[in-house]
Amino acid sequence: MDEKAIFGLALGIDGTPWRVTEVKLDLRAGVLDIYLDFPPGTRFGRPSDGALCPVYDTAEKTWRHLNFFQYECYLHAWVPRIDGGESEGIKTVEVPWARRPGFTLLMEAMMMLLCQTGMTVAEAGRVVGETAHRLWRVLFYHVDKAHRALDVSTVTQLTVDETSVRRGHEYVTVVCEPAKRAARRPTRVLYVTPGKDAAAVEQAGEFLAQRGVPPAQIQEVCADMSPAYEKGIRKSFPDAQLVFDFFHVVQLLTVAVDAVRRRESADFPELLKGTRYLWLKNEENLTPEQQEQRRELCRSKLATGKAHCHLAAFQDLLKARQVDEAVAGLKWWYNWVCHSRIPEMIKVAKSIKAHWDGIVAYLKTRLTNAAAEALNGIIQTAKRKSRGFRNFEYFRAVIYLVGSKLKFDLPSPIPHPLTSS
Repeated sequence: MDEKAIFGLALGIDGTPWRVTEVKLDLRAGVLDIYLDFPPGTRFGRPSDGALCPVYDTAEKTWRHLNFFQYECYLHAWVPRIDGGESEGIKTVEVPWARRPGFTLLMEAMMMLLCQTGMTVAEAGRVVGETAHRLWRVLFYHVDKAHRALDVSTVTQLTVDETSVRRGHEYVTVVCEPAKRAARRPTRVLYVTPGKDAAAVEQAGEFLAQRGVPPAQIQEVCADMSPAYEKGIRKSFPDAQLVFDFFHVVQLLTVAVDAVRRRESADFPELLKGTRYLWLKNEENLTPEQQEQRRELCRSKLATGKAHCHLAAFQDLLKARQVDEAVAGLKWWYNWVCHSRIPEMIKVAKSIKAHWDGIVAYLKTRLTNAAAEALNGIIQTAKRKSRGFRNFEYFRAVIYLVGSKLKFDLPSPIPHPLTSS
């Protein structure tokens, strides 16, 4: 088998009219050039009806391919044009190794793989020897195509959360579908839009409706206690059960406990100085000495200790598996806190009372934003590695790339052995 046949097999053109006609390796320039052509008289299928048409004329095209060892590799071919019919006129024939001049499909697949594995676009560009601008064009095309093909027909639950674009309170809203164990599908990002208001949720509803998901199909939506999100959810998904995120509610109580500690530190500095994380950490994350210190402070008459007891009791109540038992416990907890004379805790208790149905809904569904928050961490890591993004479109493409579990219609750039059936 000669070198032309070997390169032809590697390019996957066996069974097509295309053949490798020449291979040139320029050692000084560090470039491998592969030339392809088709036999005279070859006819190519018309895309509209498959009719075989003679070649009208040809145009020379060049594509960057995967490197050949340490050498840059380029494919060259005279691409034919044929009669595309009355509606399309003269049309350029599609070649099997690329979608357009610029890069081969395998080269684009390698670019996407590098970006998916944690590299920034700039880093991936340096690895393959291309500019970040050209990689962004490839990434935009394939992410947009894969996201348009995303199957959302079975979506019944949503989580709504925000993530920061940059400092200065600029946010985007990220709408996810929680993991489905039966379908072995992890949590995935469905839609991203600027802002964190009711309009952002309404745009997500319009996106799902355009994909064939009616509002009535959504059964539960989990979000924090943002009034804007609540307004958007009730408008866009009127039949859905609004579930308030358990971790967000606990965070409100944790912040209140810390506010009580700061207020009391002025009066009892000898007791509360340096104890901030003593109150913020869970029991299992404290050393035995810290656990004993916190128990001693809780036995004192400090309001901070009482506030922490309120927090711990609330967490225990929401762990109860029986819904009726947990609801009864929450009613008792609310009365207990309201009689505590601790203004910071009373304020949070009244907020919980105002959002009672959404908190009880958590007890029934156990739906949280936990997985969405984990995705948010991945998104923020990608943002920091890229030193931020110039505009929303770049950020959205990266969020879909790392969070939507997209399937790209590209060949694998990783070697794999052929298996016999």
